[in-house]
Amino acid sequence: MSSPGSLEGLRVIDITSGLCGPWCSMQLGDAGADVIKIELPGGDSARSMPPFIADESAVFLSLNRNKQSIVIDYRTSDGAELVRRLARSADVFIEDLASAALAHGLSYEHLRRENPRIVHCAISAFGEDGPLKDAPGSELVVQAMAEYAASLGKIGDPPVRLGADVAALNTGIFATQAILAALFHRARSGEGQRVSVSQFGSLLHMRGIMWQAMTDPDDWYGFHLDHYTHPPEYGYQTADGAIYFILRRGNTEDWDRLLLELDMMHVLDDPRFADCGRLATGVGRYAAEVKPIWEEAFKRHTSADIVKLIHSLGGDAVPMMDYDSLIAHPQVEALGAIVEIDHPKAGAFKTIRPVARFSATPNAIRRPPPMLGEHTNQVLAALGLEDTEIARLRSLGIVA
Repeated sequence: MSSPGSLEGLRVIDITSGLCGPWCSMQLGDAGADVIKIELPGGDSARSMPPFIADESAVFLSLNRNKQSIVIDYRTSDGAELVRRLARSADVFIEDLASAALAHGLSYEHLRRENPRIVHCAISAFGEDGPLKDAPGSELVVQAMAEYAASLGKIGDPPVRLGADVAALNTGIFATQAILAALFHRARSGEGQRVSVSQFGSLLHMRGIMWQAMTDPDDWYGFHLDHYTHPPEYGYQTADGAIYFILRRGNTEDWDRLLLELDMMHVLDDPRFADCGRLATGVGRYAAEVKPIWEEAFKRHTSADIVKLIHSLGGDAVPMMDYDSLIAHPQVEALGAIVEIDHPKAGAFKTIRPVARFSATPNAIRRPPPMLGEHTNQVLAALGLEDTEIARLRSLGIVA
């Protein structure tokens, strides 16, 4: 029998959809929390996102393990009352609802009257104040607004989106951190509270690392600043593929050996390669400028040989991966990063396991992603509803 997770005994009501909120509640579920996912009759919007595995969305499957699904139309008075009843015994309530939906009695002010210990987490696109507080937001909209696209693509060309859903997923992580901090406060004081996070605010927070470094406009160089001026990173071409490498501050003996091995002694008189090449690789000031010089030397060697050589000198070097080579890499296998889940409809599928490792209370995949409304009867019966009442609500379309 597996060990309990760190959050065993914690009940979470998740009334979010899409990526951000479900990513947050999945992390709590991975840590052992009992997550009840409330969906409208049409289901979480992620259920309709392609591609599909046996009519089940791959996106939904990747975001919703360790949860129970219950269908409640909380836009009705009876449905909202059911949600409030569930919240009375809950520890955490996560929502991404518009103000109109919260008017049904699902706001923090309503919920805390009957459960003052509840931690209520509100997730929004742009925050709860300002001219955009009621504006809808999607991943690309928030990336564009937060200037994230300015760091990608070729200089002078139109901006390019970041491939990963950095706004949604990082906001989910920040929401999880906020919830755990509020629970820690509750453990000390006994009182719950409301926390709120926004995707826009999350990206501003992350972007601020670079903006803080922009202290000298007359010298446009420094860690993070070259995001605006550096070309896309395609790696350094070798005889059989691309690598990425950085030379850490080594000694002159290591530097001389590297140049001898690569037949590059001619760069010793080039000031761009001064200080043992520190400014000629990675985010170094001249890295992009001298890249062709490195590649001219690398083309006579395999990527494995270059990686081995740089490692021997205390530098960092890795092959530039694609999906197939990454999944097959022994480091991925050593981490046990990919696991298989058995789903009642989609069958067995592979997914990424929880990232954090605990020595005593491990994160684990205890439930497959739920089918729509799979646990409605079970959850409502545990709430004290009789079969006849559940049947009545079902006939009215309030639960499904």
